[in-house]
Amino acid sequence: MRIYLAAIYTSGFGRGQVTARLTPKELEHRFAIKHYLESYHYVKSATMVKRIREDGIKIFLDSGAFSAFSQGAVIDLPQYCEYIKQNADIIDVASVLDAIGDAEGTYNNQHAMEQQGIRPLPCFHYGEDPRYLKYYLENYPYITLGGMVPVPNKTLIHWLDRIWDKHLTDSAGHARVKVHGFGLTSYKLMQRYPWFSVDSSSWVQAARTGAIYMPPLTAISVSTNSPSIKQENAHLDTLAPILRQHVLDFVEQSGYDIARLQNEYISRFAFNCHIFTVLNEKLNITGKTFVPEQGGLF
Repeated sequence: MRIYLAAIYTSGFGRGQVTARLTPKELEHRFAIKHYLESYHYVKSATMVKRIREDGIKIFLDSGAFSAFSQGAVIDLPQYCEYIKQNADIIDVASVLDAIGDAEGTYNNQHAMEQQGIRPLPCFHYGEDPRYLKYYLENYPYITLGGMVPVPNKTLIHWLDRIWDKHLTDSAGHARVKVHGFGLTSYKLMQRYPWFSVDSSSWVQAARTGAIYMPPLTAISVSTNSPSIKQENAHLDTLAPILRQHVLDFVEQSGYDIARLQNEYISRFAFNCHIFTVLNEKLNITGKTFVPEQGGLF
């Protein structure tokens, strides 16, 4: 499985932007990032394209339709297609331009983009009519699932179990096509299904709010400016002594300085990216299957 780290460039963590500000260990971990996802809504400028191109990497391009929608903006489909054509050298794969809350609109955008000479990854969203999913499965080797970020995990697991069981896997539990999960930040959800890829921006969200991740994906507030610093078991300084020492030992073994992590967000950027890189290796399992849990008699 591939874990795409979302918003590396949007967050100002491009290689050329931060090289001089990182310690050798942080720099090592920054350069170890393998998979990048960026939203067209944020990286459509010539400056962003130049930075990505100069770093010599390829990105998974998301349209960023939801971000645009939440900000009252509209993404122009022909312009999105033209961007993909002009910058094919920095794009690994690109997703369809979502029509927010409109499955038929997303389906129409899929075909409109194909008429423009672009074959994006189609997207099936939480709660949509499965007939769209059936069509995508019959016609595309790589699809995406979206609209999951605001859904509570308990509800989402119920939906994903049904989708994977009835549509996405064969009789042996193997994925029928490559499947990407947009915005997955839960370790349980990552390891439960045979994803081909997922993405997450939680590495930067946690770092910006003063937190680091501990394996597999547990956020711990460490910043001296964190509002949780006085809340019991909500901050490094208020953890039980044995847990606090465990965090300190892990940080040191990883080659980091806890004081720098507490005071430098960019150090937390590198640390969290490292945790996701390690997690990616752990979850990179060939032949993973999904077998739904069978309920008992009672």
